[in-house]
Amino acid sequence: MSGPLHQVLDAFEAGVSSKAEIAQRTGLSADVVDASVDHLVRMGRIEARELAMGCPGGGCSSCASGTADGAPGCGASGPSAKRSGPALVTLTLRRR
Repeated sequence: MSGPLHQVLDAFEAGVSSKAEIAQRTGLSADVVDASVDHLVRMGRIEARELAMGCPGGGCSSCASGTADGAPGCGASGPSAKRSGPALVTLTLRRR
């Protein structure tokens, strides 16, 4: 049996696209998958790219974390020009 880093890399190579799916396929806990992905990113084996940052131009009502009444779901007092709230990150296997 290979260690968690190899299991996570193998899952990425097999086309798995989320940490939740890695945990499900490998049987590793979410904490172990998170730590493994973080370590693999630091090692340069996996690339993490932010796809969105900060608050959307349409305000809290257009944000994925916004509530139905248009209030911020991230805990902010309202839209901010600064980076705040959730960010969507894509993880990809780096080819050598």
